[in-house]
Amino acid sequence: MKTQNQNQSWESHVISQIRKGDEVAFELLCDTFRPQLTGLALRKLHNTEDAHDVVQETFVKAYRSLKDFDTSRPLKPWLMRICMNCIVDLVRSRKHHTESLDNVEYSLSDSGASAEKADNALINGQVMTSIRKLPWRYRQIIMMRHFDHLDVSEIANQLQKPEGTIKSWLFRARAMLQQDLAPALG
Repeated sequence: MKTQNQNQSWESHVISQIRKGDEVAFELLCDTFRPQLTGLALRKLHNTEDAHDVVQETFVKAYRSLKDFDTSRPLKPWLMRICMNCIVDLVRSRKHHTESLDNVEYSLSDSGASAEKADNALINGQVMTSIRKLPWRYRQIIMMRHFDHLDVSEIANQLQKPEGTIKSWLFRARAMLQQDLAPALG
């Protein structure tokens, strides 16, 4: 019982620090729970990149909700539930959107002459319109990834942000684009 009380005391302290804006405390929380959340995501998704994206999204959602978290309750089950909800959301979105943005990546760049040039031009115009609607940071990430063909680590270095943040932003940007482009992509 003493260990559980100590854990809750530590968690309460960390949450208190995060609520005050302490970024190091949030990084500590992430580092503490990331292995367990990643394990859960890997067991459910069987894909490392998807698992990392889901864990990143879990931390984003947790951060936004920490102000309402009851510190008398343990943190781990709450985080695991958020992670499981993110997993379910990802699986649902894939069922509804059988064609991901990666599958139409050709339309995010000038593909040159092809048999479907007219269709590509139409889709390209719709994709560019959707990209312009994105918030600046998401638009920047999409441009760097799909137009400049940079990988996540290169984008992170250029923007001086953690790779996890870039992955999260890329994940959200693609989700926003998928939602906006769903009617055009059928």
